[in-house]
Amino acid sequence: MNNYKDASLSAEERANLLLLDMSVPEKMAQLQGLIFMSLQNIDSLRERCLLGIGSISCLQMTMTETVQECLDTQVMLQKIAIESSPHGIPAIFHMEGLCGAYVPNAVSFPSGLGRASSFDPELEEKIGNVVGKEERAIGITHAFAPVLDINRDPRMGRVGETYGEDATLSAALGAKYVKGCQQESSGRKTDCVAKHFLGFHLSKGGIHTADCEISGQALRETYAKPFQAAITNSGLRGIMPCYNVINGEPISSSKELLSEFLRDEMGFDGVVVSDYDAIKHLHTVQKTAENLKTAGLQALAAGMDLELPIAVCYNEELSEMFSKGDADIDVLDRACLRVLAAKFRMGLFENPFAASESDALKILGTDESKEISLLSAKESLVLLRNDGVLPIKNPKNPKNPK
Repeated sequence: MNNYKDASLSAEERANLLLLDMSVPEKMAQLQGLIFMSLQNIDSLRERCLLGIGSISCLQMTMTETVQECLDTQVMLQKIAIESSPHGIPAIFHMEGLCGAYVPNAVSFPSGLGRASSFDPELEEKIGNVVGKEERAIGITHAFAPVLDINRDPRMGRVGETYGEDATLSAALGAKYVKGCQQESSGRKTDCVAKHFLGFHLSKGGIHTADCEISGQALRETYAKPFQAAITNSGLRGIMPCYNVINGEPISSSKELLSEFLRDEMGFDGVVVSDYDAIKHLHTVQKTAENLKTAGLQALAAGMDLELPIAVCYNEELSEMFSKGDADIDVLDRACLRVLAAKFRMGLFENPFAASESDALKILGTDESKEISLLSAKESLVLLRNDGVLPIKNPKNPKNPK
């Protein structure tokens, strides 16, 4: 029996030891996601979670009414994940983190574009710290933030979630957010998942998920710059690729971008998670894969680790390909190892469950956090002088619009 439960070993050492004991189907389960919407589909969830699960979406917590309901949901789902896994492997719980934890009592913050208007990296670090603490209290350790896209086309409707058009400002703010959110803590630890790698907002005509054409220089000096800052300066541990085709190649299946560029050149060593249904798009939208299992294999081989929100392409057929030797088992082991290492690093094996209600209430919505939120809201305000361009008249002097 190996010692993967020995907490004195490093996360990587424990992950390697555990991997030796796992079957191919169990490894595949660690690369799959689940999305839970209500107690009414709990039986369906159990059927999808027969050998454990990699990650569980917490979007349904936006519909809960109390903190206790959030905590009970996380504990129930985590018990299912652990009890179904032959090795008792806990699940990662993920949630958006841009504007705060989407749960009762949590503090909310302005959008990314509003916060960029503050030009205040130190405040952004405090915001990240609040988001990390509040999400950890309810058992969430994958915070899907910051959004590091560079937007220079206002036709792209998601401009509000970005830090805007300036790569240097985005790099400064994004790195500070990651530093604050991933700050070391006792018990569970947070991994930020920055998005959307890479050039998402450069889509043709400002159309969501349209193709992008980016020169090598612009790719490095502009669109990758915030990601590089978060990796180099703050130890970013998670990346979400965008839906787009970049220079003729879907990024979800691009070994050049997800492995050679992101890992070898930029030095990223964390977990890559798919945007929701992005791997399926390789078959249904971008048509580079003749079927779903081929789409899954393309993504895995390129460097994608987790498929979210549910396993569509990382399916039983793909698992059989690995079992029969029709696909390189090293591709599966590489991705599984990264996910296991993240779970050990997050402290999930020792602290898999959300805090008690009394402890959570001490963390959620504190006066200090509310003050940070209020300060951010104030600093996000931008006052403009109307020099006659805006069709607004001064009620005190109709002839002077200023």
